[in-house]
Amino acid sequence: MSDRTYGETQNCAGCRYWSEMIARCNGGPVEAMCINYVSPNNMKYTTARTTCKSWASGHLGAVDEPGQDPRAYDVEHLPSDDTEGGAL
Repeated sequence: MSDRTYGETQNCAGCRYWSEMIARCNGGPVEAMCINYVSPNNMKYTTARTTCKSWASGHLGAVDEPGQDPRAYDVEHLPSDDTEGGAL
């Protein structure tokens, strides 16, 4: 999808939950499905410019991107007192 900004914008184009696998284009801009279960846009097709309070940086790509490590974003959820830097 050419509209992805990998976290550089705080809209769907930069969000990790803007699906890389579920998208469509009906003669207009690309629309992809929001797959963030806490977003008000969950399971809705949105354009790259759509924004919401549930945005999360997609600096590593979409969570459903083919070939993406399914645990790529897990390190962001480690406790702050984890001194070894390893996964839990």
